Amino acid sequence: MRNESALKPVRQVAAHELVLDQIRRSIEAGQFRPGDRLPSEREMAEQLDVSRTTVRAAVTVLEREGMLTVRRGRGGGFVVQTPPLDPELARLMMRKNQQEIRDAFDFRSIVESAATGLAATRRTGSDVAMLRALLESMDTSLQVCLADQNAEHTARFQALDSAFHLGIAAAAQNPQLLEAVGHARRQMWAPVGSLFGRIEENANDLHDEILRAIEAKSDVLAAELMEAHIRDTRRTIESWLKR
Repeated sequence: MRNESALKPVRQVAAHELVLDQIRRSIEAGQFRPGDRLPSEREMAEQLDVSRTTVRAAVTVLEREGMLTVRRGRGGGFVVQTPPLDPELARLMMRKNQQEIRDAFDFRSIVESAATGLAATRRTGSDVAMLRALLESMDTSLQVCLADQNAEHTARFQALDSAFHLGIAAAAQNPQLLEAVGHARRQMWAPVGSLFGRIEENANDLHDEILRAIEAKSDVLAAELMEAHIRDTRRTIESWLKR
């Protein structure tokens, strides 16, 4: 019996879907946070080398999803919104897809711990300074969240958290590893992010220890701490799913 062909039909990707993906990644990476204004339609078209019609099509999708709002008139533009939150629906969907969640955490643990270990050997002084500034912003954001829990504050902390983790991956100076970490985080946060309607007191745990290990160029310790941090997040998610 002949094996089935491993080749699959090729789907042509529309230009606006590629633009959509880039904007989503920038938001997920914390480069644009709730309340921030995106570049104008003309600026994005020039930066991405596409037509303004293509940018408009991508923005329309994001506006429909509630990720952006379009403000008209002077001082207006494309403004990033707090993601819509439906924790009960997210919990229901995740219970039906627990194997996918498990696989996403396995993938994230492997690639992020590896990237963190490599970052500890390759980081520069400016990398450490950038990560330290992000960590200080996260500390401030966490205190704001604990004093006033709302979706906007939660989203801003999550954006800073993503920027911190991706900043570590960037310090590893390996574009393929950075791409893998970004993909791993997107795979995890797509179903998981909407569960976090509030930020817990331990949300910033181990981040400082991870950064200290990177600064000291302790690659094994840095990788172990990152793995422990992701394992703690996984346990938190699993406990929420049992509620």
